[in-house]
Amino acid sequence: MKHCGAGMVVLFSGLLALSAAQAAVVCVSTANGIQSALTNAVANGQNDTINIVAGTYSLSAALAFDSTEAHSLALVGGWNNGCTINSGDDTILDGQHLVPLLDLTNLNGSITVANLTFVAGRTEAALEAVVQVVSNTGTIFIDRNTFLGNRSVNGNGALTAYADAGGVHVRGNLVVGNRGALLGNVAVGHGGGESYVTGNTILNNTTDTAGQAGGLTVGSSGHFTISNNIIWGNAGATGSDFSTAVPHSRFSNDIGLIGSGTVAPDQVVGEQYVDPQFEPCGLLCFVYELSRNSPLVDAGTDAPAGGQPAVDLVGKPRKLGLHVDIGAYENEFIFADGFEP
Repeated sequence: MKHCGAGMVVLFSGLLALSAAQAAVVCVSTANGIQSALTNAVANGQNDTINIVAGTYSLSAALAFDSTEAHSLALVGGWNNGCTINSGDDTILDGQHLVPLLDLTNLNGSITVANLTFVAGRTEAALEAVVQVVSNTGTIFIDRNTFLGNRSVNGNGALTAYADAGGVHVRGNLVVGNRGALLGNVAVGHGGGESYVTGNTILNNTTDTAGQAGGLTVGSSGHFTISNNIIWGNAGATGSDFSTAVPHSRFSNDIGLIGSGTVAPDQVVGEQYVDPQFEPCGLLCFVYELSRNSPLVDAGTDAPAGGQPAVDLVGKPRKLGLHVDIGAYENEFIFADGFEP
């Protein structure tokens, strides 16, 4: 067994110190604090994580970040005061039907946006979405967020996520009741990387443009895989739920109406066209968990390409029954004998 000499120990200690110095983690609890942290992260030479305390943040302008550094950015909601525990409680960015919500560009680094709720955002700029996330060489992760009641007057709906070589992962999100002028309320683009859309519930969104997809649109080039998604009720009178001109594969999705111009997939396995059958939860409830009898329970792919978060949108283990459920929620009724309360 070899042992490190004194010089090697000093070198190793120096590398640890350098690694620690290159990572910045901050805890914020005000809208101004979020923007200040984003501004500081633009050129600080570090990988930045901005943890946001749970609560409601009314915005007067979009939270913005634009950097060319080769460092990552993570924006994560759901933290307790002091950011010692991620409670998973709602962290709401509210545009008050006046302003867009998030505009992140990190050309040479990865971006993670997780555990946030985007509500009542509005943008009138051409081709823009209420939430925009862009990278070039980095990878984008949009994990376990909620997009609710947002409006893009001249753009692509609630979310546009574009990465060139790095690819995009959109996983475990709820997208409901948003309206876009042009394409889908989730618009994913990539310039050659592999991208993944996994375990989302995209429901009852609309587009103003006849013939376009109101739910999910994937553009640009490269290849992508969609797995375990509910994409339902987004077609309107003349549109569709999903469309793409990009090579792709589909595994265990429930898709209402596929656009007429969509290219044929490489593979289609376990695809359904059925009413999802959500559990009733009240007039002002925006939780779309599946009912026990839904055909989408235990119907998902357990190990989807591109991976998936360990928990569903409300923090339950991603697999509670025989298989993963389709959509953003995992059904907790795991017994089949009919005697449970």
